[in-house]
Amino acid sequence: MIPGADSTAGIHEPKSFRKDLRFKPSVMEAIEAAARSIGMDTSTFITSVAYREAQAIESATHQSVLADHAFDRFAAAVDKPVVANDALAQLFKRRSELLRDD
Repeated sequence: MIPGADSTAGIHEPKSFRKDLRFKPSVMEAIEAAARSIGMDTSTFITSVAYREAQAIESATHQSVLADHAFDRFAAAVDKPVVANDALAQLFKRRSELLRDD
């Protein structure tokens, strides 16, 4: 048996949501076989694998990758001394008005 770990085990919340899923028979057979091979029930297996994949997708969509030359330009810009920007200062003063959630 290949050891498996429930990637949601560290989340301490009640299981309060239900989701009715429909599977093709061959897909369900493969899922059940994989879950059995690691000693995990099917529901936990599906939840754990889906959650892990969701985290990977979320991470990939919020990751910025720069080519070396672009990173060097970015790092140089960040390292420059701060220059006062009156327009930006005014914008920050007005931020509560601009970000009001009605």
